[in-house]
Amino acid sequence: MPPLAWARGRPRYEGRWDVLIMSPWGALRAVAIFVYVFMLGPILITAAVSFNASNRSQFPPRGFSLQWWQRAFSAEWVDPLLFSFKLGCLAALFSTLLALPLAFALTRYQFRGRAAIAALTLGPLMLPALVTGVGLLQLFQYAGLRDYIGFTALLVGHVVICLPFAVRTIAISLHTLPPNVELAAASLGASRVRTLWHVVLPLVKTGIVAGAVFAFVHSFTDVNLSLFLVRPGEQPITVKILGFLEYGFAPTLAAVSVITLLLPLILVAIVERVSGLGDFIYGSRERV
Repeated sequence: MPPLAWARGRPRYEGRWDVLIMSPWGALRAVAIFVYVFMLGPILITAAVSFNASNRSQFPPRGFSLQWWQRAFSAEWVDPLLFSFKLGCLAALFSTLLALPLAFALTRYQFRGRAAIAALTLGPLMLPALVTGVGLLQLFQYAGLRDYIGFTALLVGHVVICLPFAVRTIAISLHTLPPNVELAAASLGASRVRTLWHVVLPLVKTGIVAGAVFAFVHSFTDVNLSLFLVRPGEQPITVKILGFLEYGFAPTLAAVSVITLLLPLILVAIVERVSGLGDFIYGSRERV
């Protein structure tokens, strides 16, 4: 039977929803629509509430107003937002710098304890962030480092929880790179450092960028670990939002939540445009 010959004789279901659901792919379409509605519904409702003219958070909104967006861009909310952005950038930077040699060692060399190190690297993914946060808080207290609780402790904690994302992403890129490429460079007289710098890194650049982006997004949206390591004046935006939720869901929180959602999306879109991140996520047509 020629490829897709079974599809040529199928009846056409376009134009009728009742028949469309009963088509061979109808159930899959229905599930996909349900998933998209379940994912995007709360976001769209929150965005609509942020433009509400009333002082209460209600849907559908009554009237249209930008007053809550004006308050969202006040220093009260901009400072935590910039704090989270700074923390996320540094966490992504240090996570990537640590993940690159670790991923290279795990994918290119066989040594005793390799499996244990790989499992230990994935440890933060297996532990709840609450447990990691409490453990780091106790560590800083018993080590006499109470003065470092705040930005320094948050940075250490975020590097810990972001490292697995960077390691796995970079390791995937290294797995797709044939070792023959490095052998060819060495046969032409290139040293190991020169091979790494001029051959390996350019070929896995997209994976490195993807790991850094995933680390940033995870750090920027984290709340469970950050909750235990903050101090007054040094709060990420997620902790700030959680604190205000104790007094109710005001329309200002809706505007801040939309901004918090849009910032990582804009960053990912820019990085994808510049570095071709989509080729790594969806698969590139080119092969080494």
